[in-house]
Amino acid sequence: MLPQFFPPFADAVSLPESPASSSLGKALELLDLFSLTSPLVRIDDVIARFGFPRSTAYRYLKELCDAGLLAPASGGAYSLGPRVIEFERLLELTDPLYRAGQQVLQEIGDPGAVYLLHNLYRDKVLCIYKQGPDVIEYEGRRITVRRARGLPFPLFQGAGSLALLPWLSPHRIRQTYLRNAAEIASSGLGDDWEAFRRVLAAIRRKGYSTSQGTITPFLGGIAVPVLLPEDRKLVGSLAWTVAAGAMTEERVESCAEHLTRAAQAIAREYVKVAADM
Repeated sequence: MLPQFFPPFADAVSLPESPASSSLGKALELLDLFSLTSPLVRIDDVIARFGFPRSTAYRYLKELCDAGLLAPASGGAYSLGPRVIEFERLLELTDPLYRAGQQVLQEIGDPGAVYLLHNLYRDKVLCIYKQGPDVIEYEGRRITVRRARGLPFPLFQGAGSLALLPWLSPHRIRQTYLRNAAEIASSGLGDDWEAFRRVLAAIRRKGYSTSQGTITPFLGGIAVPVLLPEDRKLVGSLAWTVAAGAMTEERVESCAEHLTRAAQAIAREYVKVAADM
């Protein structure tokens, strides 16, 4: 029998309303158009993606510019605005998870290890803090670590992501499955709801997740959730990136124990930082 934290579906399960159902939500959704491959956005891009009338697209772009989230660029294009940089600096100074992770991981002082601290928004996992080298050397091979601060990754790939998923609320897990059943199946996490529940229950019982080569070829990861000490609320995940060839069973167990202690220290520091704000 599966643990109670993964109850079966009710007879009828409905998806929540889209976060973009309001005018504000629709305007903010324009920010999803920006990426490394699309650093500039034009009004025709907005119309093609969302189907807005041209007047509505102009209005949303103007509102985002007025808020400083976008800025006019040459040729009728728009770029991300200066307020994004302001928020980035504010996060570094005030985000409890970032500050707690930075302090604890710097105290650990392992120069050869790559630690990655993650947070979650929507169905994306974002690396908010990285400590360690950008390249890992193993048996003569130099392997670049692709995860870095500010890069989002899918919720269903990589140890840092899989360490978050089983500790979400049962309702959110059900809704996540409904939205992403095909992607979950293609990631090897279960071809149906019951199989998906079993995979998550197994990760949760073990207390950590592992992966090999899902984000970066030749690299693997071990990760644990960051859970607050009082109510066990999930606030993030902590991963250790290593060469996949070095992931022996003994080393995985040792790394998982080390990460669990570090995650507990981060959680305690998180509470202190939040209380001082």
